[in-house]
Amino acid sequence: MLRYHMVVVTSDPALKRAVRRLTTASGSTATFANNSAALKPSDRHVDLAIFDARDDDPSDKFLNTVPADSRIIYIISDRLPTRVHLLEDPRVASLFFHDQRFDDDEFICAATKCLRDELFGLQKYFPWGVTTYTMTVRNYEQKTRAIDILMAYAKVAGVRGSVRDRIQLVVDELIMNAMYHAPVDEHGKERYKNVTLKELAQVDSLEPVQIQYGCSGRYFGVAIRDAGGSLTRARALEYLGRADRQTEIESKAGGAGLGLLSVLSSVSKLVFNLDPGYSTEVIGLFDMELFAKGQVGARSLHLHVADPGEDGELDDRMQRAAAITRAQPISGMWMLAALLSVIVVGLATAYYSRAPEQAANQSGATITVVPSPADAQVKINDKPVQVGSRIALSPKRQSHQVEVTRKGYQPWSETLSSDEIEANFRLHVTLIPAEN
Repeated sequence: MLRYHMVVVTSDPALKRAVRRLTTASGSTATFANNSAALKPSDRHVDLAIFDARDDDPSDKFLNTVPADSRIIYIISDRLPTRVHLLEDPRVASLFFHDQRFDDDEFICAATKCLRDELFGLQKYFPWGVTTYTMTVRNYEQKTRAIDILMAYAKVAGVRGSVRDRIQLVVDELIMNAMYHAPVDEHGKERYKNVTLKELAQVDSLEPVQIQYGCSGRYFGVAIRDAGGSLTRARALEYLGRADRQTEIESKAGGAGLGLLSVLSSVSKLVFNLDPGYSTEVIGLFDMELFAKGQVGARSLHLHVADPGEDGELDDRMQRAAAITRAQPISGMWMLAALLSVIVVGLATAYYSRAPEQAANQSGATITVVPSPADAQVKINDKPVQVGSRIALSPKRQSHQVEVTRKGYQPWSETLSSDEIEANFRLHVTLIPAEN
């Protein structure tokens, strides 16, 4: 039932308790040791080793205990760039930040990815039920429009303006890198190395780049993925090493284009998912609780590299990468549909739906208002109505006023003409938190 086994080295009782209660969540058993000297040979193969590196770097005994095909997670608490050197060991997948509060979700995600080699997807960093959205872009114009959509969504999600600025910076940097610097020729050389950004901006169709985004309330996440997989672990470590030396990576055409210092200083957690030759995904997570406290900058760093796998797995990996290539790019109609799903109307968002088979009976028009938050107050034509209830509308009125309010949120109101409202008309309204 518990397929995997991990070794945990820490003298911190609280950390031991935190990891112990989460081992079954990752399908694992665990052996604990206070320090490297207390490690004993295990009867089971060690699939994952967790070392508390908040005070000291790992000892040779610990490193010699971990098999070559295992993964290592280091627990850190100090400034991330000073610990990047720990990733030089190819077994190391995560520098996991831990101070006062242990992030259960991040730990489960990091451990599970190490154990199961299931790397890709932003959803892994959100609780079940959180909706994520996906777009695919192929040129500079589509990139700009996609960022506009993403930023409109961030505003709807209640992300503050200063944080939205950081999100936009990160998304722009990562898309530019995936679009212009990731594509390589048959010799592994950058395809657009000697092409200026001005010239590239005129190209109608580049290699597709997938953009995924979502918000859980605490975390806003973005994932940028290409279908080439030209970024290797060695190159990623080169970028990170430059960040450690406070050296900005080149932003000119032909340079890395990653702007890693800007990215590291803007996110709360940074994740690299690498499947060399197939796909590269970079995920940025923004902890809005920490941002509100003024704690900005990457604290955790994860660098996951897919195992080469058996020959039978290659077709699946090629199909997953090809799915990005086949994805529908942003078109005029797609853009309109995307905007309608998060369109800003006044001070909030609203969209509607109706039952198509009942689109003719104006005399039987009804409206159901579905607000978010769900405990918001709803008025129709100045009369309070029950949230989520179907309200019959008088056919004598030419228009109907809808108001949605809640303390701590900006109010929303809209006047709808009778011609717009048909049977089973549903109006979804998402309020935006009021600025403090």
